[in-house]
Amino acid sequence: MSLTGGFERLLVAGAPADVRIRVDGRAKRISIKVDRVGGGITLTAPSRAMIPEARRFLKSRASWVEARKAEAVEPTPFVDGAKIPVHGILREIVHDPAAPDPVRLTDSAIIISGSTDLLPTLLTKFFKAEARRALKKASDRHAATLGLKIVGLTIRDQKTRWGSCSSSSKLSFSWRLAMAPAYVLEYLAAHEVAHLRHMNHGPKFWKLVAELDPNWRKAEDWLKRHGPNLRRYG
Repeated sequence: MSLTGGFERLLVAGAPADVRIRVDGRAKRISIKVDRVGGGITLTAPSRAMIPEARRFLKSRASWVEARKAEAVEPTPFVDGAKIPVHGILREIVHDPAAPDPVRLTDSAIIISGSTDLLPTLLTKFFKAEARRALKKASDRHAATLGLKIVGLTIRDQKTRWGSCSSSSKLSFSWRLAMAPAYVLEYLAAHEVAHLRHMNHGPKFWKLVAELDPNWRKAEDWLKRHGPNLRRYG
């Protein structure tokens, strides 16, 4: 059983910090997580009885926590004037209530019309549509190469993975991939389509990925270096 507790104000490296205390009966040991976006701290214990020990563990790992917090980035909301990546290019959000199109891209900006309140909704809808368009096209092409068929494709905000493939041949991707360069989406499509044949990450799977997308290593490297930062937007 997994239980999510509340927040406690604890001293971390001599400074007060709001720490989320979480009890998870499936956990094998005490663990600490520092969010890459915002630097939030989550302390997980296998049982309520171990929470005091977890607090002591957090105190003993104060230097590590502070180092991770220093690496964290601040969230960037979808607001007028903010700069966000679109198709791998950093563009400024420009709110123009009189603009004829709901969303329009230029070389340096993404122009949003309508009311200010709708700006985040319109941007998220735009990214979902762009991700679906590009990923469906690439996935269908790769599936056809293998003589396979995709049953369905969904776009959502996956928290831990960029894509997934079910045993029923349904693919799912993060809408945030529309912020990345096109070759990254090409790789993710090849990766998940390859799972239609190999539901693992063994040698045969990676050989097939390389056949579908010879430049997959470049995309994988981009995701490792820049992927976590995509979660800061919105």
